[in-house]
Amino acid sequence: MNIIKQKDSILDINQYEKDFERMLKDFVNAASFEEQNVQFERLNRHRLAYQASENEVRIHYFGNTANDEYNKQYAFFQEFEPNWLWMTGEYYREILNAKFRGQLENQWGNQLFKIADIMLKTYSDEVQEDIRMENHLVSEYQDLLGRAVINFDGKELRLNTLALYMGSPDREVRKAAFEAKSGYFKQHASNFDRILDDLVKIRNRIAKTLGYSSFVELGYDRMHRTGHTPDDLVQYRKQVKEHAVQFISSLRKEQQNRIGVSKLKYYDESYFFKNGSPSPIGTHQEILEVYRAIFRELSPETGAFFDELMEKGNVDVESRTNKMGGAFASYCGPEVASFIFANFNGTSNDVRVFAHEVGHAFQFYMSRHSNIHEYIIPYDSCEVFSFTMERFVWPWMELFFGEDTQKYQFSNLTEAFIYMPVVSVVDEFEHFLYEFPTATMQVRKQKWRELEQEYLPDRDYDDNAFLMQGTGFYEIGHLFTSPFYYMDYDLAHFAAVQLWIKQKDDPKSAWESFLQMCKQGGRLPYPELLKSANLESPFEDGSMERLLEKVKSWVDQVDDRSF
Repeated sequence: MNIIKQKDSILDINQYEKDFERMLKDFVNAASFEEQNVQFERLNRHRLAYQASENEVRIHYFGNTANDEYNKQYAFFQEFEPNWLWMTGEYYREILNAKFRGQLENQWGNQLFKIADIMLKTYSDEVQEDIRMENHLVSEYQDLLGRAVINFDGKELRLNTLALYMGSPDREVRKAAFEAKSGYFKQHASNFDRILDDLVKIRNRIAKTLGYSSFVELGYDRMHRTGHTPDDLVQYRKQVKEHAVQFISSLRKEQQNRIGVSKLKYYDESYFFKNGSPSPIGTHQEILEVYRAIFRELSPETGAFFDELMEKGNVDVESRTNKMGGAFASYCGPEVASFIFANFNGTSNDVRVFAHEVGHAFQFYMSRHSNIHEYIIPYDSCEVFSFTMERFVWPWMELFFGEDTQKYQFSNLTEAFIYMPVVSVVDEFEHFLYEFPTATMQVRKQKWRELEQEYLPDRDYDDNAFLMQGTGFYEIGHLFTSPFYYMDYDLAHFAAVQLWIKQKDDPKSAWESFLQMCKQGGRLPYPELLKSANLESPFEDGSMERLLEKVKSWVDQVDDRSF
């Protein structure tokens, strides 16, 4: 792996701020649309320079959390964020008041201006210190997970490498691995409780200071949700309860029969096949080279994108000590080059997660021509692109899984739906947290457990007292770090499945729809993006039932007993 040179991450912040002030002044004083448009583009490129530097520092830090220099640089950007938010606020304020705003909107779309309008409400100098405290708490949570070491099978394992044992064909090994994992969270329960409680209080205080009735409204604004509301999510979760929970119960029953257990336990939930999940063929590097061939064949655009990704060495998939767990896509450098961060562990998840992150990175690549950060990374729809790419590479999965290809495809589709109720649990729980910010941790845990029983009626914790107390949310990172983001996964999956159905019927048309969506990026809010591709909204009554009918049709054609 060729990590970006450290010197590229260094930013002369004093000079940067001076240049920003000068460019903003030039934008405001422009005498014509043509001049203001030129200054607008310069400002956006300048903003991207900061974002790219911050992204590079994050990549370095997540790649080696024990490196003191990386820690210092990461801490610097965390500390500087309130200043950056102020600068962003000034940018938003001036583009909203621009002399030639109408022409700028015609040129660049009105979504940026909608985002500017709501984002101006999300910051003021009065909340600067509270935002710093919020960032410190988020970093503390990430550090708790990133430095986690669990003694198991005579080894010191990180959370992501423990996953190998959690998927073991030996049920007792699975159980022991899950208990070891929950044991780590139990050992640090007081820290997780304190961090969440402090985050809720601080976020509520920030919201009140900014004039919001609760953090729910502020959270939606932070997520750039200009197209849907909490009421839309209530409607969606209602459909999950009425239709998806029953469908998933039937999938769980089939899974129980398939793996040969009398009762499915929580440590069986991610074990889908008696002989284990399919394992990918090849080393880490070989998997990347196979994907290079796949993306060259998929389309000219994906081929050029992936060649650039590999040539720049902007891929880090090796799991190692002191590397943060998880996976994400980002961009960095003056050319806004995509970067993929992951932790391969030899399971089928390597293939799925990499395709997922490629979906993000490819959309960044197709949207970077705008030079507008809010369009390159569309907060409210970015997961549409990642989930869609998971399915669009299905025709080549035999290269990774051979005779187990259908097994992989079956698990890839059904696992995503099985996760649907979990997302609704998280989303409803988050709304509860911030609608009732003074609730005790005990009340919060009771609420979490109630929601689990409502959306996940088949879940059996097998007398694991710690998890039965309602502590399952400790490991939901987004709940701590990115409130209200989690539901975006499910809303995106709803759209991605529709594109997959289109791909089966008309691959060329489906790809063209997806490509156009990638080019739009964040230029359209989530509901309008779906509408532009003739996809059904998940907020429409009956939409879940109609989608599940088509999914059931595919699932019923698969003889999963042969797996």
